Amino acid sequence: MSDALLAELAGAAGLSIHWTDADGRPQQVAPEAQRALLEALGYPAQSEQQLHAALAHLEQQRSQAALAPLLTLDQGQPLSLARHFAAGTPFQLQLEDGARIDARLDHEGRLPAIAACGYQRLLIGDQALTLAVAPPACQSVAQLSDHQRRHIWGLTAQLYSLRRPGDGGLGDTQALEELARSAAAKGADAIALSPVHAMFSANSYNYSPYSPSSRLLFNVLHAAPGCILGERALQEAISASGLGAELARLEAEPLIDWPAVAASRQAILRQLFAGFAGPENAFSADFASFRQHGGDALLQHCRFEALHGFMSRSGLPTDWRVWPEQYRDPHHEAVQRFAAEHEQEVTFHAFCQWLVARGLDRVQSAARGAGMKIGLIADLAVGADGAGSQAWARQAELLPAVTVGAPPDILNRSGQSWGVSAFSPKGCNATATAPSSRCSRPTWPTPAASASTM
Repeated sequence: MSDALLAELAGAAGLSIHWTDADGRPQQVAPEAQRALLEALGYPAQSEQQLHAALAHLEQQRSQAALAPLLTLDQGQPLSLARHFAAGTPFQLQLEDGARIDARLDHEGRLPAIAACGYQRLLIGDQALTLAVAPPACQSVAQLSDHQRRHIWGLTAQLYSLRRPGDGGLGDTQALEELARSAAAKGADAIALSPVHAMFSANSYNYSPYSPSSRLLFNVLHAAPGCILGERALQEAISASGLGAELARLEAEPLIDWPAVAASRQAILRQLFAGFAGPENAFSADFASFRQHGGDALLQHCRFEALHGFMSRSGLPTDWRVWPEQYRDPHHEAVQRFAAEHEQEVTFHAFCQWLVARGLDRVQSAARGAGMKIGLIADLAVGADGAGSQAWARQAELLPAVTVGAPPDILNRSGQSWGVSAFSPKGCNATATAPSSRCSRPTWPTPAASASTM
């Protein structure tokens, strides 16, 4: 089989197969790896006949140039749709803030410039498209800061390592808030955090923030319930659970005992939820708003957590890929039925997400209120665990046969396998149109920066 033909298909499919290593030497992805990746992307590559057929298919797709369901454009710039629609074609634009614009393409077949950033819905002809409208560039540090100050500085922190008296053995948003106020008083303008992604409540031995269950939600173990529900409610929950001595023991440990900390914190969270889930309380409206804004992404994560916990307690496999078949599909009627029968458990996991999200809201408000120009900077893992909630809920967006890693370098001559799922370009493009697929994030007063690192 021709390696040149294989490389041609790899290039046509969007794969970058050449790179320069840390020693300055040119390298190329091995043919067998190219073939495996092409197969994972849906392009058969086991014979020259298949390679030619795949190339012809890609060429046909390019010539047809059908509109993708997700279009990207810069804020304030018109978008030409002349290749697909005639000048003057009527359209309707539904903005994220609820506003609606009814208009027509201009004389050049262009969509007028859109001032509002975000995911806007475009209805034109018989198509419904999503427009991802982005600013021309990220805000710079100078724009976010005072301009009059020559330099600004900030801190980096691992949230789990921020310790305070009474924390029960693990850093939380209360400790982060105290750090933010203290750092702001010293002139700091930012705190860069390690990832705080959602983990697996039923598997406390999986605690690496770089291999999360979902990048869309938060690690509920970092919640500081007393800051949201009040210290009295927290102390009553600790007393009712009989965990006072255990919390003191965990706090005195020189290292974090993740399984034990997880068990104690989840027990306290369940005690708090038992009181919270009763009659109407002062937080009911905000909790309901949080759940509604979280949409399908929050709902599916909470359903996954409930299912994952059920499987664990029942002695069944916890990896959703080997669950009973009806539970592998988040939209299967069996999942809907399970969620209805375990509504309180699903709500409990939403309650936990609400606590940690509101705690992070508090931190950012405190940081900005204390004088920080930026506040929190959020680190972002490069992917999510293939056995987690994000992979379960958004299967079309991932390549199940591919994980993310790195080629050999001067630090690791054998290369690296990070064990997190790889995203599917086709799948992400096809499913990114669903507004409900996005999830609630902290409503920070200014957009928190993010970085993707490993």
